[in-house]
Amino acid sequence: MTDTTQTKPPKGRARRTKGRFDTDDVTKSIVWARAAGHCELCGDDLTRDVRVGAPLRWGHVAHILPASPKGPRGGGHHDATQAEAKSNDPDNLMLACPGCHTKADTNDEGYPAHDLSDLHAAQVDRIALAARTPQAAKAITLVVLSRHFQTLNLIAKGDLERAMSAEGVTAISAAPPVILPEPMGARDDDYWKTVFRQVRHEIERLLETAKTFHGDVPLLAVLGLADIPALMVVGQAIGDRMPRQLYSFHRISRVQWPDRDAAPPAFQYTPPPDGNGPVALMLSISGKIPERDVLDVLPDARIAVLTVTEPSTLLVQNRKVIHAFVEAIQTPLSDLEALTPDPIHVFPAIPAAFAIEFGAFLTMQHRHPYLVYDRTEGDRFAPILPLGYPQEAPRAL
Repeated sequence: MTDTTQTKPPKGRARRTKGRFDTDDVTKSIVWARAAGHCELCGDDLTRDVRVGAPLRWGHVAHILPASPKGPRGGGHHDATQAEAKSNDPDNLMLACPGCHTKADTNDEGYPAHDLSDLHAAQVDRIALAARTPQAAKAITLVVLSRHFQTLNLIAKGDLERAMSAEGVTAISAAPPVILPEPMGARDDDYWKTVFRQVRHEIERLLETAKTFHGDVPLLAVLGLADIPALMVVGQAIGDRMPRQLYSFHRISRVQWPDRDAAPPAFQYTPPPDGNGPVALMLSISGKIPERDVLDVLPDARIAVLTVTEPSTLLVQNRKVIHAFVEAIQTPLSDLEALTPDPIHVFPAIPAAFAIEFGAFLTMQHRHPYLVYDRTEGDRFAPILPLGYPQEAPRAL
């Protein structure tokens, strides 16, 4: 990511200075324009001197693959011919602040070429999308984290806003995350009421602000990272009537969709056998749930299963996967509700976004009691959360 100078090369080829090729002024202008004058690594505005409040171009037009064969990320296959060709290729040139530029060049293993190229392409796409859609949709942001499973440091500031921008959605305000309390004892009825009220209060506050300054109620952009029962309560607090757009955390691409064009998986449903035992629904989607673990706590259970061919924590590649889950589970839930007036026992291994949607659509689409289980001490399932019609909260085992 070698810094470039302002000298003009001879017409027809890049000028070589001290063993490296320079970038011409036209290409530099293109790089500045495509990056909208902001650092592509940290987002700082590179067009203004914040110390005195005056305009200033203080960024570097910097190489991904270096301007010389011996530069950072050159490897053994980057020769002088490639260095010359890449020196005036806007796809190989990023706009960076001096600090990020230095970090990238002194830690080329931490900033590999393919990662920088992907980041650069995504940044250019987002800016181009914003230019093409000046009347972008607006949304208020709701980020929910939990102290229960130490998720507080996983979502960086601006992650959700950048993901929204990539889809042409503008965040009205960057509200701080809602931090769910860690349960002092069992996750009982009092705890779930606290979670519900905390999330509902924040949504009402955000909506009131949005109505005051923007008229129509905007979308609610939602990102949650907590235990599955808590996220179902978040969905209940949001409700199915609220226009919402869910996002998902991916350990590699973070809040950005890993593959926007990937087709959703085929969901496979197996109904429960005939009988008189309690009805259980295993959601084996982000991981496989052994049937014996369900029978361990419900020995006479009639088990229904909704799963995919290869359950994985990386299943949610784009929003189409979330929509496919909602469509896939609606009919099975209706069929199960017709089998019994008693609570349906739910054993979930599902992505966070699925849990939020599950809680949300139960507020409107399915007026039936459900009892959600979660693993507790000893990795054994225990009834944790009642949903649906009001009923006495179960005790954690």
